[in-house]
Formats: sequence, C-alpha cells, structure tokens
Amino acid sequence: MNDFFATLYDGFHPLDLFYIENFSDDMYESGIFSIIGVIMLSTSLVLMASYYYFISNYNGFFKKKFWLIWILVIGIVNFISAYYYSIIAMEDFYSTSSDGSPYTTEHISFSMVNLLWAAIFSFLFSMVLKFKSVRASKTPF
Repeated sequence: MNDFFATLYDGFHPLDLFYIENFSDDMYESGIFSIIGVIMLSTSLVLMASYYYFISNYNGFFKKKFWLIWILVIGIVNFISAYYYSIIAMEDFYSTSSDGSPYTTEHISFSMVNLLWAAIFSFLFSMVLKFKSVRASKTPF
C-alpha cells in the first residue's frame, strides 16, 4: 500500500512530478505515505458523504458554490493532517528550524500535494455519491 501512495505522492514514476529529493525517500522508508493516504481517502469519502446526505438537505446548501467550499474544506483538513503527520514521522530525519518551529518547505510541498489529491478524490467520490442524494443529485452538474 505504501507503494501505491508513493506513486501518487511522487507523481507517477518516471515523471516524478511531485518528487522531493531525499524527503520523498525518507517518507517512503518511514511508511508514512500509506498512513496519510488512508487518512486522505477516508476523510474525503466521509466528508463528501456527509455533504450529500446531510449538509445539502438544509436551506440552499445543495448549490455549486457550497459544494466548492466543501471541497476546499476537505482539502484544508487533508493539508493539516498531512503536515502534522509528516512532521511527526520525520522528526528523526529533520530537525526544527532556528526558532524552534518544525517548519520546512518540504512538509508544505508534500501537504499541498495531499490537498490536490484530496480535491481530486473528493470530486470522484462526489460523482458516485450524488445519485442517492435527496437535494444535491445534480450538484455539481
């Protein structure tokens, strides 16, 4: 499973669109790709299901703008979780900055890739879940 998520997070070998030298290798060795990937898939599925079966039934929340906001919320949740778990998993590999914060551009870049995949999978889950929705069966189209 770590190989599947490494392929996603590195950007499909041999293209390696999102590959971050040394950082991606360390993430793979720590096995954190599969943990963050499962969190990304499960939160995307659960939150999209909650939108279609609960949230969209109230007031006008079945409209496209609220659907887009919800996708953004899912992306932010997955960005935060990827950032947090990547810092925890990589604390042995990377030390903190001079002011004591664990901020590194590698963690931010990886978290942005996770946000991108969360939005893509949320869209795909949306296409499957929308058909059984009461009011949002035509959202987004």
